[in-house]
Amino acid sequence: MAWQNAPALNKLTAAQQGGKRGAQLWGVDFKGGLHTIYQKTPGGEWSNWLGPDWAGPGYPKQVYELAASQQNDERVILFTLDMNRRLRYISQHEPGGDWSGWQEFDWNGAPDGWLTKLTAVQRGIRDPGAELWVLTSDGKIFGSHQWTKEHRWFQGWYSWKDTPEKSRFIELTAARQHNGHVALWGIDDRLQLWCMSEQSPDGTTPPSDWGAWEGPNWQSAPKLRNIAAVRGAEGAILWGIDDNYRMIQNWQDGKGKWNGWSHANWLGAPHSYELTCAGQNNNCVQLWAITLMGKLSSIAQTAPSCNWQQHWSDRDE
Repeated sequence: MAWQNAPALNKLTAAQQGGKRGAQLWGVDFKGGLHTIYQKTPGGEWSNWLGPDWAGPGYPKQVYELAASQQNDERVILFTLDMNRRLRYISQHEPGGDWSGWQEFDWNGAPDGWLTKLTAVQRGIRDPGAELWVLTSDGKIFGSHQWTKEHRWFQGWYSWKDTPEKSRFIELTAARQHNGHVALWGIDDRLQLWCMSEQSPDGTTPPSDWGAWEGPNWQSAPKLRNIAAVRGAEGAILWGIDDNYRMIQNWQDGKGKWNGWSHANWLGAPHSYELTCAGQNNNCVQLWAITLMGKLSSIAQTAPSCNWQQHWSDRDE
């Protein structure tokens, strides 16, 4: 049995909601169908799974990739790529509320190349909005961000900084850290982990207000296949799946110090290939993973900081 009787999924994203709700999880099945489930209250009961029409008509018929984030007014925004790599989004009318209609991005200067990956994050303490990164088929990173209180998006894409090795990236994730600065992590085609951070929590001119890439193998990370990050009660938390499909974790304490990578199979995690995470609007984090046999499994904090449930919900048998 899969977590909350989930359908068979192969891609995931999640975001904390505002208002009176908790987290929301989206998954894509092997035919590209989009599914979602949400917490009715912070850290509380989950809804039933909803199908592709969960937000009304006009939804993408087949989703290839997806990412979600809160904006700085706590409304969630969901981004999708369809099988033709058309980039679309949908956002809430109010925190924890209903959703607007699906829209296509009409930005000028969209990057050349086939879009393959997305990641999104809520920006700093005072800056209004979210930031979105995309990966192109040649492994390059491009970004865009919201820059006004009306949540208008930067008109065009900016090319992200290269690593010293001119890395071609295959995976991305991002999260706000203990000090409010956003960090962006990427895995290159050699399975090496890289990281870079904002230089202030309210930077307004990405990527010039970001530092240099740190890596390869940031914080002495092993080779990794996938990564997911979230802001917890004390700072950022980062998970990775190594080249043997084992899960590891690194996290910041209340002073912003990284604690180093855990042993493989963190908290007895099942061998997995996909993962995502989100806050639950109660200062606790929840993590989801898809096992090698295709089951959706999950584990959640029982209290803010590092207290976790004793067991994962579902495992391969």
